[in-house]
Amino acid sequence: MEAWVKLSIWIGIFGFFKEFRPEDPYITQYMTGPKMNFTSEQVNRVIFPVATYTSMIELVFVFLITDWLRYKPVVIVCAFSGVIVQIMLIWCRGVTAMQVMEVFYGTYCCTEVAYYTYIYAKVDPQYFQQVTSYMRGSVLSGRFLSSIVSQIFLFWKIMTIDQLNDLTLVGMLCAFFWALGLPSVPRSLYFHREVLPVINGVIGSPAASTSNGISPHSNGVSPSSPPKTVPLSRSCCSSSSYVLEFLWEDFKFAFTNVYVIKWSAWVALGTCVYLQFMGYVQLLWQNVDKNLTQYNGAVEAVYTLISASAAFLFGRIALDWKVHGDCLLGVLTLVAGVLVTLSAFATSMIFCFGVYIVFGTLYHIQMTVAYSEIAKNIKPDSYALVFGVNSLASLIFQTILTYTVASEQMFKLPIESQFTVYGVCFIVLGTFYIVKSIFTYLNVYTSRRIIASKDPSS
Repeated sequence: MEAWVKLSIWIGIFGFFKEFRPEDPYITQYMTGPKMNFTSEQVNRVIFPVATYTSMIELVFVFLITDWLRYKPVVIVCAFSGVIVQIMLIWCRGVTAMQVMEVFYGTYCCTEVAYYTYIYAKVDPQYFQQVTSYMRGSVLSGRFLSSIVSQIFLFWKIMTIDQLNDLTLVGMLCAFFWALGLPSVPRSLYFHREVLPVINGVIGSPAASTSNGISPHSNGVSPSSPPKTVPLSRSCCSSSSYVLEFLWEDFKFAFTNVYVIKWSAWVALGTCVYLQFMGYVQLLWQNVDKNLTQYNGAVEAVYTLISASAAFLFGRIALDWKVHGDCLLGVLTLVAGVLVTLSAFATSMIFCFGVYIVFGTLYHIQMTVAYSEIAKNIKPDSYALVFGVNSLASLIFQTILTYTVASEQMFKLPIESQFTVYGVCFIVLGTFYIVKSIFTYLNVYTSRRIIASKDPSS
């Protein structure tokens, strides 16, 4: 077995344990149940938003800290934060304690960037697409199994909702101890980057070694400016100017590309609404039919399985997304927005469950295509930077949205009205991309007519 495959399995097992969280489909029931005894209002406005605010603030620093500490320590912090979250959920009480717990949960969420970027510092760029799919597959597998386990255990009365937290703690402890055994990373993309001399016009580096035939831009993308010659084996950790230079060049190269901006804008805005929907949907379900929320685990399992299958299939559809991408984003986002808006007024839990499954599936389809198209048009070594910037933008939008619609300081909308806002946001976003797709198709049609008119054989 090749070394990169072994490493993918190792980090994939961590991802599986990290996402083995059987209590997640029932977290709102647990928080509003007799053991914690919070009201839906407290959960919605005082407790849950803290994680969003924490993630946004910390993510500003987490990417650079991750690179500086060479990934593994931050992966360990991610798992350790998850352990603390579960310990506090099991043994701590009171609003203040739960707000502190949400701070650790926000840390757990934003330090996931270390998990998703660790592998890029350990394998050659030619394997990036494959290892990314392995990591996503392991995460979805963990979610699927934990959802199935939670539903079965509750249905057969093997465990209560309160006891699912104990099972989740076991999963997080496994993730923590597994993370301790992860191989260390000798280099990183920016702070500990070995820069080799220019060879035939290409700067060599451990991530882009010419010895194995891999160019620093093996995805067909070439830098916008000629590479600079720098001293042999000069460590970027010794000079902050090198770090800033690499960061700025990668950032500028990605975000001066209109095509990358188009997909990144959807990733940031779409993920913002997706996270809000997923984070607060259980509160909506509580108002529709509290009794049927006992089937949350089964719904989560179905959603995970269908989303993974759909993302897998769309990852292999051969279409010219430069032509059809706007249409995909527009139609699917518009459909998702309409469904979310309708769910805000729904009285049927079957309909709400269906919206949850369809909405999540449409999101993962679009994210699969978006990540692929972004990756094709940026430098391989800048994946972590670009996706980190997109995540930060998403969290900024999410913080604004949370503060505006849910906080005590602003509009303090009821949960149904909040979901109306989320749906309308997606409808507006989808309409924009549909209009853009019309212009794209008109430009393509016009270009083909011009080419045809110049071809005598036509």
